[in-house]
Amino acid sequence: MKLPFVRPRYAWAVKLPCMRFVLYGTSSFSYWLSAPCRPSSKSAVGTNALKRCVPTARTVAYLEKIFPQIPQPYHALVPDHRKSTVPQAVTHVSIYPYREKPFVRIADGVYASCPELCFVQLALVLPLHELLKAGDALCGTFFVDPSSRNGLGSRTPLTSKRRIESFVRRNAGLRGSAAAKSALRFVADNAASPPEAFLWSVLSIPHRYGGYALPGLEMNRRVRPSKKARKIAKRETLVPDLCHSESRLAIEYDSNAEHLTARQATLDATKRMALESDGLKVITVTTSQLASASAMRHVAQEAHARRGTRLRLRCKNFALRQKRLYQLRWSMDDYLDEGWVAAQRSCCRSSALNAEVF
Repeated sequence: MKLPFVRPRYAWAVKLPCMRFVLYGTSSFSYWLSAPCRPSSKSAVGTNALKRCVPTARTVAYLEKIFPQIPQPYHALVPDHRKSTVPQAVTHVSIYPYREKPFVRIADGVYASCPELCFVQLALVLPLHELLKAGDALCGTFFVDPSSRNGLGSRTPLTSKRRIESFVRRNAGLRGSAAAKSALRFVADNAASPPEAFLWSVLSIPHRYGGYALPGLEMNRRVRPSKKARKIAKRETLVPDLCHSESRLAIEYDSNAEHLTARQATLDATKRMALESDGLKVITVTTSQLASASAMRHVAQEAHARRGTRLRLRCKNFALRQKRLYQLRWSMDDYLDEGWVAAQRSCCRSSALNAEVF
């Protein structure tokens, strides 16, 4: 039996009187990375949330209890230049006059920067490749759930490139907005997993950042196949992981975790057959291929060939730039508490063993 994931509803069981805590930057991102959904618009609040926002030992203990997945030190937004009185929290001053309600109430007395503001805050501290990984997660259809078999859950995207762009445009004077706007060009909407997002980055971002600059790739865009293809797939629509409509190219990622069962293998096979019956060239990328820069070069060459072009790297020191991209890989564990992740995975393994016994 799968153990329950830590969800925001648990946070309401304990109240934090008087004091408030507004999660900032990486702490806010840690929350969103593990959140199964975005709270309703009624949870949005303005800068009044910053009143009485002072990290204390009591607020830290409260956060430890209700959000154990967020690693310390906690990053908190405060209304003036007061410093944290506890080593487990770092303060950041906010005096910007936002043109909207930029915070979201996630528990009693606890707020997080909305996903759009969170991305802008991350742009101040993260290098480009790491920022793209965070942006893909915020705009993706997954959240991290170490208690599940593949370590992920499915959700409606918290935000999108368009929403972040709109936020940046309305708050152009906010620190981090320029860097966020620049990076958004290379963020993908609708990634279903961190490896899928990394695959998109390797194939799509410019040579100067270590990618293969394949233009026009779309992530998880639903297509309606022909009658023949629908009969093969036994589905009305198909969703290629990556798709280049103009050249009739589909790129499918086969992960070790998701593609082990006979049922999933059958679904993948019929999906490929259906896509190919409609004239699409299907390239399958495995986890081991994705982890190998040399293997991905062959994938990029094949994709370029399908488009009728040759892979020409128009950048000096491309190998060094790609090495920087590959140093990050796709794991999101660094943004979550190590002990919490280990405990959740241990519980998942125990549940799986018990299920096998019975």
